Amino acid sequence: MPFLSIKITPPARLVAKRFERLRRKIPVVSRKRLYDAAVYIRSQMKQEGDPVVYPIRWDSVKQRKAFFASDGFGHGIPTKRTGEYQKNWQVIRSEDEKGYDVGNPLVHSKYIGGTARSVNRQSRIHKGRWPLFKEAIEKALYKYLRPKAIVEVLRTIARHEGFKTK
Repeated sequence: MPFLSIKITPPARLVAKRFERLRRKIPVVSRKRLYDAAVYIRSQMKQEGDPVVYPIRWDSVKQRKAFFASDGFGHGIPTKRTGEYQKNWQVIRSEDEKGYDVGNPLVHSKYIGGTARSVNRQSRIHKGRWPLFKEAIEKALYKYLRPKAIVEVLRTIARHEGFKTK
């Protein structure tokens, strides 16, 4: 009588070991993708805005009067760019150490680039000239954190671990 020989190739222990190594790499990959997304957001926000457009589109008469009364909010008239806004964009490890925080600690940064939740904070003076924080976040989410992008990274790691993937 003929026999059918069924074997696990490679041995089950080797397969289990590969799966365990792959499992341990998932948090590392996740943190790396989060970090890459945060660095991408920072790089987008560090781009210098286009020159000011005249006539100035003030948000209010009060803002215009305050600007001239305070000598350009203390920076002189006409205001000269210092690069302080771009230099202050930071990526830091979050307090819970599960991810990263991206931001600009300057109080006035929300008026230049908006906020993570809203573009309405951006001053009319800067609209259309400076990158928007919310848009940079959306681009980073699509580029680094969409499921398809993460699956590709995991597939590459699985291939490296000896698994055959499509």
